[in-house]
Amino acid sequence: MEKEEISKFETFLKGFIKKNGKKLGERTVTGILILSKFIETTKENESLESLILKHKNYLETKHYPIARYGLWLYLKSLNYSEKIIKEVVKFNRRNLTALTDEEKLAASVLSKKEVIFLVNCITNFRNKILVKMLYDTGARISEILNITLKDIDFDAGEVRVMGKGRKPRTCFMHQSTTELLKLLIKSKNIVSPNSLIFTIKPKTAWYHLKKYGKIFLNRELHPHMFRHTRLQHLADDGGDAFLIKAFAGHASLNTTGVYVKSSKYQGKLAFKKGGDIWEEKI
Repeated sequence: MEKEEISKFETFLKGFIKKNGKKLGERTVTGILILSKFIETTKENESLESLILKHKNYLETKHYPIARYGLWLYLKSLNYSEKIIKEVVKFNRRNLTALTDEEKLAASVLSKKEVIFLVNCITNFRNKILVKMLYDTGARISEILNITLKDIDFDAGEVRVMGKGRKPRTCFMHQSTTELLKLLIKSKNIVSPNSLIFTIKPKTAWYHLKKYGKIFLNRELHPHMFRHTRLQHLADDGGDAFLIKAFAGHASLNTTGVYVKSSKYQGKLAFKKGGDIWEEKI
């Protein structure tokens, strides 16, 4: 898609109202715009055959929900009917929601080894700290990028973020992350309590993580994966749904439940309770 077309599409996305009466989230808009440069510019009233052929390569190479959602919205912005769009995208609307099953969650979770390896490979100091904070806090990228100096309690290893619906919550950082954050603040000479720690846009974070994912892990990466990863690791280590809900700031236990359901913790307990038959004397 050409720059002028992307600009028009961005205006459409920011004004789009979903069936639930809400606008698209900032993270969704950012992700779709990043992918939009791979979508072929399309005119109104093209034939179904032309649309299928034009977008075939995009759908085959960008085979994840937000890519299909982006194309669905692009065609909608060009006033194509729902029937034609479905024929082109073959899109199951269930994928418009957040993670709803174990399969989609698994694709968005990194192993602990992958997280550590990635952080060790990132040479850019700011980006290294950003990734560590995304993982430690389990916060959304928009929440991290809005942190100011007054939001951080270095002694306690805490950071206050403004979550969805303007609901504040406290997140936590490990000491190594806190120490690196101190160095970043010192190097940038941040002294005003209301100064932002990170002066980049979400789009920039998406770009760098996408690059790092390809270079170091050979997989797609985006900022929200670190939230999914952190919550899944908490569940795997035995955290129950109520603890994880409090940590993540989820409004409902239903959202938290998918992590607990997908965790290995209960299975591991069952395995241990079963005993080791190879050590039993018969």
